[in-house]
Amino acid sequence: MSNDNGLVDEYENLEKQKKEIEQKEEELKKKIIALAQEKNTDLLFGNHKKCSLKEYYKIIYPEDKTPILELIKKKGLYDRFSSISYLKLNSAMAKGQIDQDITNLTKKEKAWRLSFRDIL
Repeated sequence: MSNDNGLVDEYENLEKQKKEIEQKEEELKKKIIALAQEKNTDLLFGNHKKCSLKEYYKIIYPEDKTPILELIKKKGLYDRFSSISYLKLNSAMAKGQIDQDITNLTKKEKAWRLSFRDIL
């Protein structure tokens, strides 16, 4: 088994660093929020940047969205709030399961997805 010039290891290391950075980012965000609340302010200053904070309400939907969808449809709002699932549409187009008239309006280009697993 060859090492492939260390590229896989380097990419895997960057992915690990990215996760660690994202965790650190979340921790710092919590500390910034706590400090702003402690100081009763919505503006904090660093040496080079200022940070403004704005509290908002995040909407969290239930895991089973069926009741919400049924009510939206019943109240005539479905067309206004529904959207295409491009992920599902892409998959169906790639498998040739979509009408050619629709497929002809799109183009295909090659792309790469990388995934990693431990070597056993």
